[in-house]
Amino acid sequence: MKLLLAIALVAIAATSLAYADDDDVVLQRVRFVERGAMLHIAAPTGSPPGPSINKLFDQASYEALDTGFTSTVIIRLWVYPRDSTDPVAFVALERQVLYDIWDEVYELKFNGPTGKKVFKEKRKAEAFKKLTSLEDTAIARLADLPYGKVFNLAMEIELNPVSKETLAQVRRWLSQGTGGGLDRGGAFFGSFVSVFVNPKIAEADRVLRMRSQPFYRPRP
Repeated sequence: MKLLLAIALVAIAATSLAYADDDDVVLQRVRFVERGAMLHIAAPTGSPPGPSINKLFDQASYEALDTGFTSTVIIRLWVYPRDSTDPVAFVALERQVLYDIWDEVYELKFNGPTGKKVFKEKRKAEAFKKLTSLEDTAIARLADLPYGKVFNLAMEIELNPVSKETLAQVRRWLSQGTGGGLDRGGAFFGSFVSVFVNPKIAEADRVLRMRSQPFYRPRP
């Protein structure tokens, strides 16, 4: 296992990729780790698990987790070279949380490229932490990340998307399993441009757009 110290690179100028509105894009410092043939998001040393997408929730949406209605979070992640809009990897995740008012437990359902998982948490804080943590998410094949080449990670997270098309695309992509690798997706994979470079008004309760600092794989 090899850890990539994904800190801001002094020798690398800020990316010149033109976003439609950088004020809407949050810079999220991320650390990465190589596990097997994949690059994963890692938790910061000496910090709580992260990075977290908890900024997606305001007070009202956080309190809504207790209502007994399902809250759905859609997470889309792109890895792309610096100064380019052509991603080399894409990941989609669907997460749902439902408070069972009879058993007084939070049930979480996660759907991703590695399959479906179900968790149960008694405490709201623990359920929320699990729902909003991206720790240990696989984001790209190492074979697609040449040594020394500079990349960024872009993230778009939606809370309760109203668009049936968005949900259908995510679920269709996830239903393909892992056979096609993380760079599958066709037009959905390429939607990075429409989401990040020319973002439209999102059809969701809340939307969070983030990108990491530039990072690269140092030669061993």
